[in-house]
Amino acid sequence: MTVATDDIELSDDEINAFRRRRATDDLYDRISTITIGTLILTTVLIVNQSPPAGAVYGYLWYAACIGLEVFGTGLLWCYRNYYERRSLTFWRGMYMAGVIVLATLWGSAGVLFFNVSEFAEQTLLFVLIIGVTVSSVSTNAIWLLTHAIYLVVSTMPMIVMCLIQPDPQYKGMGLAFLAYIGVAYSVARSGSITYKDMMALTLKNIRLAETLREQYEITDAASRAKTQFLASASHDLRQPVHSLSLLSEGLRQEVSTERGQQLVSHIRSAVTSIDDLLGKLLDISRLDAGDVRAEPSDFRLDPLIQSLVIEARPVAEAKGLELVAMPCQCAVHSDPVLLGNILRNLITNAIKYTETGQVRVDVVAGDNVSVQVSDTGMGIPADQQDQIFQEFVQLNNPERDRQKGLGLGLSVCRRLAGLLGHELEVDSEPGKGSVFSVTLAGAEWTEEDGAVVSLTEGVIPASAGVFSGVNVLFVEDDAMVRESTAQLLAGWGCHVRACVDAVEGWAIVEAEPDWADILISDYRLPGSMTGQELVSRIKSELLPDLPVLMITGDTAPERIKALAEEGITVLHKPVRPGFMRNAIRQLLAVQRA
Repeated sequence: MTVATDDIELSDDEINAFRRRRATDDLYDRISTITIGTLILTTVLIVNQSPPAGAVYGYLWYAACIGLEVFGTGLLWCYRNYYERRSLTFWRGMYMAGVIVLATLWGSAGVLFFNVSEFAEQTLLFVLIIGVTVSSVSTNAIWLLTHAIYLVVSTMPMIVMCLIQPDPQYKGMGLAFLAYIGVAYSVARSGSITYKDMMALTLKNIRLAETLREQYEITDAASRAKTQFLASASHDLRQPVHSLSLLSEGLRQEVSTERGQQLVSHIRSAVTSIDDLLGKLLDISRLDAGDVRAEPSDFRLDPLIQSLVIEARPVAEAKGLELVAMPCQCAVHSDPVLLGNILRNLITNAIKYTETGQVRVDVVAGDNVSVQVSDTGMGIPADQQDQIFQEFVQLNNPERDRQKGLGLGLSVCRRLAGLLGHELEVDSEPGKGSVFSVTLAGAEWTEEDGAVVSLTEGVIPASAGVFSGVNVLFVEDDAMVRESTAQLLAGWGCHVRACVDAVEGWAIVEAEPDWADILISDYRLPGSMTGQELVSRIKSELLPDLPVLMITGDTAPERIKALAEEGITVLHKPVRPGFMRNAIRQLLAVQRA
């Protein structure tokens, strides 16, 4: 037979096994209460009433009660400390033995302290025996057999003593006690049934909690596997894309014909598109790693929006769309770079999924500031509006058109909004378009408070010889990346020593500690030493102030976090040449300051 509780089915065997274990725990937990209660009641009896046969018998009885209390205390200590050494049957048997002895002592009291000549003096004895049987209902009812034995053994001797007396008062008392036994057993039986039902519910809750924990572990493992997959796939793809980016920059400097420049431009556009897709994967990994830190400040919102519109307008115009952003005068409190990433994604998505009409960026200022990106696209059904913020979800791209991305942009937006404490909402109706809103805190701002926000860092020109005379130690195991990067650095005027692994790089630094001006290294290298370990060894043993730039395709969250904690400047493949130049310039400037 099984007991069905919602989706959890429990057999009688399961319930009984669980109940036996829990009941045994509960019974032993009550030994302390039984011991204290017995000590009090036996003391009251021995002080106020003496056995007709002589006081010495009363003292012997009292000593036996004290001995049982000591035994019970010791048994409880053994149970709590050595439970695993014995079977459950053993511990239940020991408890049953203690109950039988205690019941026997109270049963013997009904004979030993019974004074047939003084009915009024028997009142105390009757009350005490009734008291111990009532207490048994609360302590032993969870094991009904124990309670039944205790009830019969502790009261039956006194009942017999009452019934064999010629005095009607005693006979009436004996019959009343018999009726009391029936009532007490019935109450205990009801309590036992309730306890069994309670144990079934408790076991169900435990099984539900275990199922929930298992499901959580499965979900968590799937999430970790997804993050690891993103990191690994991103790393493998970034190597050739990074090489393509560097080679296209080198090719641009070599090609002089107009047709050649157009082809190079198309190549760079394709590389940039792939870079953007991989960048979304990197954003997911970095956010999961907790490596993204918000740096909020007060700034004017309009310059940020206008720069994003200028950036996106060529794409919108190529589709015949109107991209509109009305000027605003309000200021906000946020991280301008992260907020810019959110709005850029929203604007880009709106353009991708709008075929005719316009995309608007509006600002509604009140107690808070709401930036709204609206479009005249196909809209999103209400029952699917939560799904669009999940990774790899694209509602209107069944053919998986690469031009429409991977379905990561809105997931990144949701995570960034959560990091910044902003509200990201969508209001959409099929056939009428969508409105994505980012709500954030407003701020006071005047012209004296600071410069206008710029989304792009200063990038130094791509002219040859910009790093003339700079000695670069470059460690990279991928031959294509190693060659293309070395050629690009040489084109910038650097003297480059390219190494395959950390051992070769260490040998160069050890032989000529003063030669290298900067170390550029990949993270994953052949052999037992990673790029991070090479950096740590060089800085700890030879060159503590050597500028280091780590260029890697590894986006594993723990890796990103570890590099950030060591203060290593990291660029993730594929790296645009302009950003590499800028990073090298900044590192050299800090080192020379």
